[in-house]
Order: sequence, then C-alpha cells, then structure tokens
Amino acid sequence: MNTMKTRRAKALAVASTLAVAAMVVTGCSSSGADSAEGETFDLTWTSYTTPEGYYSMAMDEWIEIVEERTEGRVTIEPFYMGSLCATMDGLACTKDGRADIAYTSAAFHPAEFPLANVVTVPFVAKDPVAQTATAMSLYENNEAYAAEFEAQGVHALYFAPVTTSILGTKEKAEKFEDLKGLSVRSTARMLKALELGGAKPSAIAVSEIYESIENGVIDAWSSTGLESAVTEWNLGEVTSHMTDTKSGSFINVVAVMNDEVWKSLPDDIQKIMIEASEEVWGNLEGKYLDAIFDETCDRAAEQGVTLSSWSDAESAKWEAAVGDTLVNDWKAEATAAGASDVEGFYADYLAELEAATDKSDYVAPVEYCLAR
Repeated sequence: MNTMKTRRAKALAVASTLAVAAMVVTGCSSSGADSAEGETFDLTWTSYTTPEGYYSMAMDEWIEIVEERTEGRVTIEPFYMGSLCATMDGLACTKDGRADIAYTSAAFHPAEFPLANVVTVPFVAKDPVAQTATAMSLYENNEAYAAEFEAQGVHALYFAPVTTSILGTKEKAEKFEDLKGLSVRSTARMLKALELGGAKPSAIAVSEIYESIENGVIDAWSSTGLESAVTEWNLGEVTSHMTDTKSGSFINVVAVMNDEVWKSLPDDIQKIMIEASEEVWGNLEGKYLDAIFDETCDRAAEQGVTLSSWSDAESAKWEAAVGDTLVNDWKAEATAAGASDVEGFYADYLAELEAATDKSDYVAPVEYCLAR
C-alpha cells in the first residue's frame, strides 16, 4: 500500500472537519537520555500546504522514514491546509502545544526571527537550495542565529527552499518595463521590490490568487515558485504566461518542533529524525527534485502555460532599481528588533551562501522545463 497517498486521502477528510483541530496528542516525556526504550510518541504536524504540494511530498516522505525506522515508537499525524492551525499560527501552535511540529517561515515572524529574515532580501540568493543549506549551517554553527529559535521554544528539524520567484501574467511580460503599472500579488520584501520596479504590489494570500485574477482584482502574481503555482494552485488556468525574473530566492520554510518535545525524545529517535531530514532535503539536487520538476513541467504544459526567463540584462535593471534599499531595510529592522552585530552576521551569511552556491548544481524550474 502506498502510505503517502493513503495519508493524503486521510488528511483531506480530516481537513473538512475542523473540530478535529482541537484534539491534539503530544509526545512529551522526560529527557531523551532517561526515556524508556519502549516509550511511544504520538505527534501532530500542522501545515498550511495542500496534500499534493511540494512541501507535503517531502513531509510525507520524512514522516514515513521516521515511522518505519522507529518501528512504531513514533507516529506522526499531518494536518494539511491549515486544518489544525492557520498559516500564521504555526509557530504559536508549536510553542503552546496545540501541534508538535509545524511548517512556518521566518518571513511570517520578522520580530521573532530578525536575523533569519535575511532570506527575505531578493536578488541576494539566486540559488534556493544553497540558501537553505546556508540556513541549516547557520542554525548549527552561529550562536546568534540559533538563539532566535531557542528563544521561541522551538527546534528546527530542517529548512526547505522556496524556488525562485516567478511572475505570472495573462500577457507576455519578458522585460523590466512590463512591470510598470501592473497590479501584482506578492509577499514579504518582494512587495517593496515590485513597488521600486514600478508595479502596484498587493498583499493577497496565495490561496486567493486564482479568484483575484479571475475577478480582475489583480493583474498578475509573484512570490510563488513554479511548482507550487501549477501543482498546488493551478494558476496556469488564469495566467497563461509565467516567467523567471531572476530576482532570486526571497523566503524559505522551516519545519519546527516544540523544543520540550524534541528534548523528550530518546537519542536514537532524534538521530533518525536528523537522518530523515538529510535524506529528504539532501536529495534536492538529485532524483527527488527531478521528479518534482518533471511533474511541474507536465502540469504547466497541461494548463497551457508559456514559460520564459528574463535575460540577465533585464533582471539587472530591476536589481539596479532596488539597489541597497531592501538589504538596508532588513538591517535596520533586525537592529530595531534587538539583533546585535547585524553587519557581521550579514558578512557571515554572504560567505556561507557563496560557499554553498559553489557546491550546488541547482537548476531553476523554468530553466529545467525549457531544457527538457
């Protein structure tokens, strides 16, 4: 039996009955070293993604690895589409015990994660896989970065990339000048980047893009990766042109576990979870990512999407219009939130990012599809 498909079907049924959200079973016990060998842990995972989505595929695989290798000592129930905790409540739910694990993002909580919000500055990280490798390295080796998570009472299981921001439009938009006057859905610092590029940014939830395009509320959308746009949200049905503006990665996602729950797990279970994280997300440059991108390319074709990519020269025009505005905004906000030595941290971030990028063979999804 395909357990991942069964889990998705079950979760869809759960999502339709929100009352289930109140029934949370956590796996808290004493310290990991003192836990009884036969103790079991029934955990919950809240996600804002659809069961068919990019992150849900990884989440299901991660859960399957952990459940199989712990031989029944750990069970994890996923709740998709915000059926347990709303998108912006994932961190709070994990902290207060309504969920044991949650998908969230530093971008949702800039005051709580001022340093981690460096990922929201576009045009800096052009490789999202390298960006998430950098985030994990900082979490493991940078005390100030790790302290932000500790202060929130959560442990980071893994960081997941959001592939480069795509611009979805009804008509062709293959040059910088095409941004001018467009009403574009976006999020995080991409809202300001669009404004600096002459567009009219709109902060609409990703789940509202389809209807907003249909009803003429907005002209276009950005700040969504190609795979999510076509496999989760079917945006090719309302925007037949999608182009990679080469603005880079602008956000990442992190799976966080309640820190007390994490510390309650025996050492061998913690080790299995670490291995699962490495296996699922460590394969992003291999068969795992290829499979996701192949499905993405096929779905884009089925929806009649014309894919394109801006030239380096056109992307450079937008980057020049943005200048240092957004990185300076982040530095000021991080300092105001209490982060110390922001300049030093940024230098460390850039060094880690450069090293990770040099090791990466990442190919952006639009480029991948065009090359097939």
